[in-house]
This record gives sequence, C-alpha cells and structure tokens, in this order.
Amino acid sequence: MKKLYVSFIAVMAAVTFHAQVKNINAPRLDKRASFEVGSSVTAKPSAVAKATIIWSDDFSSAANWTIASTGSNPEQWNFINTPGSIPVSVLSPFAAPTAANGFLFVNSDANNTQDMDGTPIITTATNVGVINCSAHSVVKIKYNHNFRWWHDTRGIRVSGDNGANWTEFLISDEVDYFTPNQNSANPEVTIIDISSIAAGSSQVKVQFYYNDNDYWGWYWAVDDVEIYVPEANDLKLNGINWGSTGFWAERLAYYQVPASQVTEIEFSGIVENIGALDQQDAVFTATAGAFTGTSNATPVLVGSIDTLDCTTSFTPGSATTTLALSGAVAIGNVDGDASNNTLANLASIAINPYVYARDNGTAINGSFNGGMGFEVGNIFDIFANTTIGGGSVYINGAAEAGTEMFLKLYGIDPVSGDFLYIDETGPYVLTANDLDAEVTLSFLGGNYPLNAGESYLLVAGSNGDGGATNDLVVGTAGPAPIQTCYYYDMTDLTWYYTTSQPMVRMNFDPALGVNEANNTFGLEVAPNPAVDATSITFTVKNTSDASITVIDMAGKVVANQTLSGVNGTQVVEINTSTLNSGMYTVNVTANGTTVCKKLAIRK
Repeated sequence: MKKLYVSFIAVMAAVTFHAQVKNINAPRLDKRASFEVGSSVTAKPSAVAKATIIWSDDFSSAANWTIASTGSNPEQWNFINTPGSIPVSVLSPFAAPTAANGFLFVNSDANNTQDMDGTPIITTATNVGVINCSAHSVVKIKYNHNFRWWHDTRGIRVSGDNGANWTEFLISDEVDYFTPNQNSANPEVTIIDISSIAAGSSQVKVQFYYNDNDYWGWYWAVDDVEIYVPEANDLKLNGINWGSTGFWAERLAYYQVPASQVTEIEFSGIVENIGALDQQDAVFTATAGAFTGTSNATPVLVGSIDTLDCTTSFTPGSATTTLALSGAVAIGNVDGDASNNTLANLASIAINPYVYARDNGTAINGSFNGGMGFEVGNIFDIFANTTIGGGSVYINGAAEAGTEMFLKLYGIDPVSGDFLYIDETGPYVLTANDLDAEVTLSFLGGNYPLNAGESYLLVAGSNGDGGATNDLVVGTAGPAPIQTCYYYDMTDLTWYYTTSQPMVRMNFDPALGVNEANNTFGLEVAPNPAVDATSITFTVKNTSDASITVIDMAGKVVANQTLSGVNGTQVVEINTSTLNSGMYTVNVTANGTTVCKKLAIRK
C-alpha cells in the first residue's frame, strides 16, 4: 500500500525555524508514509491571461517532439491520452484542458525497482523545429501540468540558438521546491518569463526534462504549452500566508482556536507579476470576518513573486464565532486579467471554547506505518497558561476496527529540542463507528498545566499489529510547514517530520481530565514536579489494603509501598531524591481499582 503526501492548496505557511528547536533535525518522512484516499485537489487560481500567442502545442502529435533518455532504465517520456493514468488518486484524472487528446507523461513510480540502485530516470522532450520570437521583447511560456514530488527534479530548458545552449528553469527539486507540499494542483499552471533567452530570437527551442535522481520518484504529466506575449499589467494572487507566531517561531495556521489561546493573527499575500511591465503599487488586502488589513503599496517586478505583509494584525475576541478568510491584490493600472487577483473563502477560523486545531477539518489522506508502530502529530504554541486533559484524532476510513491506539503529549526541551514525554491516554480500541470519524480521549494523569510561551507536541499512535493490517491510519488534511508536524517510526526509533497535516487536536475541556476512578480516590500528587520528595494523597471509602507503586518510563518499579486496612484519606510521602529527572507514573490500587497520576521529577 502506497504512502502519499498531500495536495497543494492556496493557503500556505511560512518556513522559518526557531534557533532553540532546530536541534531536532528530523529528516523528511519517507515517500511511503501516508495512506491515500479518494478526494479532489484544490486548483490554483486561474493563470489564463489575455495575451498574444506566438506558439503552442497540445501534445496530440508525438511527431512534434523528440524524446531522449540517458542511462539504461527503460522508463521515459510517453505520449498518452488517458487522463486517469495518473498514479495518485487525488490528482487523477489529469485535468488539463486537452488532456483527452494527448499529453506528455513520465511515470517513475511505476518503475520502483530502480529505487536508489544506480539507474536513475533522466528523460527529455524537445520540440521539433524552431519558434520565432524575433519580433517580441517580452516572452513567457505557460503550461499545464500535474505531479507529486519526491526527491525527483523536473523543469524546462529554453534555447535561443536552436539547441546549441540551454538555460534551465527548475520547477521542483529537494532544495528549491518552494512549498512544503508534495502534490501540485490539478492542473498546476506554471508561467515563466523566458525573455532573457527567447526575446528577439528566431531560433527558440523548448525542452521538458525529468530526473528521478535514483530515488524512486513519482511522475510528471505535462500538457497545453504555449509561448506568448503577456498583457502589460497582470498580477496574480498565488496564496495567503496567515497564522500566529509563538515559541516555535513559525507562523502556524490554527483553524480552530480555543478562547484561552486567542492571540494576534498575521496575514500576507503571495503575489506574482505575470504581466509584461513592472508594477510599482501592488496592495494586498486580507479579510477575516469584519477585519480588513492591507499592505503598503509595494513594487512587484516582472516575473517575480513577492510577499506583501499586512501592516496590521488581527486579534479576534474570545466569543464563539467563525471567521471567513479571503484576500485580493490590486494595482493602480487596469489589470489585464482580474480573475486571478482574488482568493475568496479560503479558510474558516473557528473561535470556540476548548478545541485547538491546525487542520482544516477536511481529510484528504492518512498517515500510517503499514501495521507497524508509529506516532504522528502536531506542534502547538501556547499563548496563555491553560490545562489540557486530552485531545482528539480523526481516524482515516482505511484504519482497522479493533486497532488499539493512544494519544501522547510531549514537551520541548528549550536547549536540545528533544521531545520530553509528559502524559498519554489509556489504550483505546477502535470500533467500526470510529472510522472516518473523530475520537476524543482523556489523559491518564488528568489535567496537565501548559505554560504560556512554550510549545508542545500532541501525537496519536499505535504499537502496531506486526504488519498484519493497516492498523491505525491517522487522517491528514493538506500540507503543513516543514519541521512543525512529526512522525515517530517505532521500527527504526527515529523522529521524522511530515509535510502532511495530521488531524490531531488539543482539547482544553476540563471535564476531559476527570475520570471516574480519579473521582473515587481523589488522587493528588504534590509537589509535581518534585525534587527530593512528593506526597501522594488519596481517599479510600471502604476499608482495604492499598498499594502504591512508582514506575519509570522503561516500566521499572522504582518505589513501592503497601498499606494494610486503610480507610479514609491517606497521605504518603515518597522520597524522590535518588531518582533521575524524568516522567514517572504513580499507581494506587485499593478495593480492586487502580488509578494513576503522572509525576515529573526535575533536579
């Protein structure tokens, strides 16, 4: 079963790091780390402009192109007319305007035996003949395409001297692919200014190239290419960058914000100049509910993509409400194609009592480990002191009823960046009703304090069933910024980062942190964290023997005590002076019931 990444949407997050947490240095999650489900991929805004077409090709005739390949691998560019051949269901069928009459296609994914075996796919497609651009001083190329990226390199090359020399324009590779997303839109429309090579030349040639870099890449489909003279004035709004910045130093988009964590939200527009003239006064406007924010008038030069920041941020009120997010870009000149200047109703930000969510609520794919143990979840910044008693996870429909799963909470070491275990829920067994649904669980230790100015990692996980079934599949909901969502693979004991947004959410409802057993005993552990000693207080209503055990994270009993014939409230002091810093579990058993609390020891 394949593991896939997520679709491109117009809302994206910033890509920065906090110096204190960079030390995590988690590698990117492997290509086979998510589970694909059927869905559609959000298309980018239209890039169609009023323009003068110099040359175009719809790939209906293979005779118009020369195919070449390097190396021994048989896979190369092919001409096919079956849009459903795309090997990723969320990107299939290929939705280019004339895909049904033929398109250019290379499928590295179908040739997975060459994964890092020294035989990479390197293939090119070059137009036959030459293209005359001698009468034009500004020339652009535009094409429809569709791809999923995984270490492979794709792009175009342009020659102004009949193929003697080529200039490369990279579309995606491991270093320069400009978003954290693995999927393109369907179709993705790419526009590149090739004036420096093609303008004034009568011997222009175009070449599409693909190299899987010996990594078992994915694929690339290309259609409807044209070289044209653009409108003089034409800006395009590619996306909106929005969110709140905390300890993680990343602008994180929160689609559900509990009243206790309401803080300022910042907005930026990603604006591209696809026209023939520089624009000196581009203004981006963001709206969220009744809020409207604008950027300063900013120059956007021909062929460039710039980020226009709103000059004011927005702090919503704490009342329950839903804020619709939209954006637009405008210039002083008349825009040649105003249809690509606006992105409406891109997202909803729900202010609510308790739920803290980074996902948009729409499951696209799912993260799993082929039946082996794993954990996956999100970093959350905390802006005001609060307590957390549990959380929730959306279960992908491909998960297995009968799977035993859990939620787990980690803190972040501010120096090393290590994840520090705090608490977890008891094991929960999925039922058929839990598939394609949200499951909410409570932590064993009750409500845990979260500190303002710190970040925490909440994950959902399973110990797996040895690969017998899919086991746990956690829903994912589109792209996430790099190094903000993490995946722990229990087979190699390694933390990875994932760019698929796990649907794992914090919940600050105080009722989650109260369970019936704890109510019965009234178990308290204080001080907590402890240094040299802590007191355990509990109440036994019926005379009974009671046992107290302290267990470290390796499952070793590090302290224990038995009380005979107790009744009423008991206070037992535990010496912790000889115990190492870390997290421990305190278990109290009486009258056939065991309750527990987490104990932190910090020296």
